[in-house]
Amino acid sequence: MSLPIVTYLTSIPILLVILFGIVSFSYWMRSDATARGSSSPLYWAILGPLFWPAALYYLLVVRRANKRRYPPTRWQGLAGIVTISYVGAMVLGFVLGPPDVFTQILYTPVYFVILLFITYLLVYRRRYGRLPEIA
Repeated sequence: MSLPIVTYLTSIPILLVILFGIVSFSYWMRSDATARGSSSPLYWAILGPLFWPAALYYLLVVRRANKRRYPPTRWQGLAGIVTISYVGAMVLGFVLGPPDVFTQILYTPVYFVILLFITYLLVYRRRYGRLPEIA
């Protein structure tokens, strides 16, 4: 029994959101660690998106201990917005979705688009005034 074409078409946005989210998360962590003077920004860029407790440790301990040496560039800010939306979509899929893991993953692209719009309005349009430590 073969899978219908609809199954393949719905998996494309899910894979794109996950891939794009991981790449932007990695870029944002590397650029943020570099701006804060970390001796191993590549370590955070690889470990952070793949192992979420390491990302939490970076966000809660390492980032607060070191000040940025220069403000974020436009690309770093946009990567921060995508990262916030990606992580938020994963959390919303877990919290608001049904207990079925596959259905939670199906909701992720919808939550991502909604959060991308909200995060853009809150962070980028305000020139990082509302959430200066996140972006």
